Amino acid sequence: MRMMDAEFGSTTFVVVDVELRRQPGGPVPAAVAALALSGADFQPLWRVHQEIREEPHSSWKKPRPPRLPHELPDGSAGLALREIERHVTTQPHRIVAALGFIEASLLHNERAACPRLASLTRWDAVELARRACPEVEGGFEQLAQNLGVPLGPGRRPATQEAWAVAQLFQRAVERGAAAGRWSTFGQLEEIAGTAPEPVEEKYLPPPTVQDSLFD
Repeated sequence: MRMMDAEFGSTTFVVVDVELRRQPGGPVPAAVAALALSGADFQPLWRVHQEIREEPHSSWKKPRPPRLPHELPDGSAGLALREIERHVTTQPHRIVAALGFIEASLLHNERAACPRLASLTRWDAVELARRACPEVEGGFEQLAQNLGVPLGPGRRPATQEAWAVAQLFQRAVERGAAAGRWSTFGQLEEIAGTAPEPVEEKYLPPPTVQDSLFD
């Protein structure tokens, strides 16, 4: 993207959304979707959608101890996130989410299965949109409308929500850059970035891979 610096252009942004399912004991993850965008031109690089069929007691509100990949049953959240992790390359990455509290919690709970994803800094697309559109009052829906992001009626499945968040992120970055609010990766990281909870060394990939992924 011409209005941003080389560091932004060399980063892959992985937009993640977790869809929740209501259960008697509280909501549990039902699906996770990811859409990767090139920082250079916002072109989609890859997409993943995975259904989650875990029992309520393994929800993000009642986490189990981290389970290694060989311990994960079919339909587990860990396997779903591991499928996204397979697409993460040696290029620098950032996770993008709408607020992202649920996504960050699930990633940390399943960090043994997706240590690279769980170690990535998370950017809040809603906070970026608020900074780009200071005249807008309200949350995601109002910001999306102001930025011209079409939203379907009612609750959106994870894949549609990830697409909407990706559009919000792109348009917010472009509007803010055009208005002179930012021009560098570092400025956006300071505004919207949140460092993850540390992942134990025993779960992390070898240092040579680790260094290139998380710089």
